[in-house]
Amino acid sequence: MSGIKAKILSLSTDFSRAELRVAKYVAEHTDRVPFLSVHSLADAAQVSVASVSRFVKKTGFSNYKDFKVGLAREAGANVHGMYRAITPRDTDEDIVRKVFRGYELSIEDTLSMLDLPALIEVSEALNACRRVIFFGIGGSGIVAQDAALRFSHLDVQAESYSDPLSIIIQVKRLKPGDAAFGISHSGRTKVTCEALQVAKNNGVFTCGISNYLRSPLSRHTRYLFCTAFPEDRVKVAALSSRIAQLCVIDALYLLAARHRKNVWDTEDLNRLTEQLLRLR
Repeated sequence: MSGIKAKILSLSTDFSRAELRVAKYVAEHTDRVPFLSVHSLADAAQVSVASVSRFVKKTGFSNYKDFKVGLAREAGANVHGMYRAITPRDTDEDIVRKVFRGYELSIEDTLSMLDLPALIEVSEALNACRRVIFFGIGGSGIVAQDAALRFSHLDVQAESYSDPLSIIIQVKRLKPGDAAFGISHSGRTKVTCEALQVAKNNGVFTCGISNYLRSPLSRHTRYLFCTAFPEDRVKVAALSSRIAQLCVIDALYLLAARHRKNVWDTEDLNRLTEQLLRLR
């Protein structure tokens, strides 16, 4: 999937009905749209020209011409790397290749949409926080646990929670100078959104990760990082989004580590860990 199509997917909850019809047509006729006039696209999608213009601006382009050029460029760049969903006709080898190709494209698309200056700002903010809580439900909770472990390596007071009651209790204990980091593929997980709202109302630094740019999660975060993994690539959304989420977390961790003034002696930590985990 191209960066433009990934962004369209991430904005799907923010589109009007008419704009969704445009989005559907563009997704199904990517190779044809660059050759259509704005009036032709409006007719094909059965919407007004004004709806097409609003759709184009929401996707980040100033006009329809720029949108067509961008779509054509990405279509050309990806013509040899197209990915199709798993079908009953696929062989075992096909499924394995598609899984790996799906993850590869997910990482590429996520990077294309990533706000790098914002990523740097968040890494600096997390470095300065007294306490950082990562939280999420299900697969996102596993990512939260991994994130907390990474930042703990930097001697940051980092914790993770995946139980709804624990999430709410711990978030309510946060104070200004702390951070709440919510992770939700859909961006609609109720406890994750409400916990971020509580944290934001209490003056806590809030940020999160979602697969949808205009999801409810975005309303309660100061910074939101958007991953890109459409559910129809591989029918396991809980697994599919995790790789891109971890890439965002790893980037934040390495940026924070680079500028961290007080970092543990990692070699000493590695020696201690090896002594505890390995039998002699």
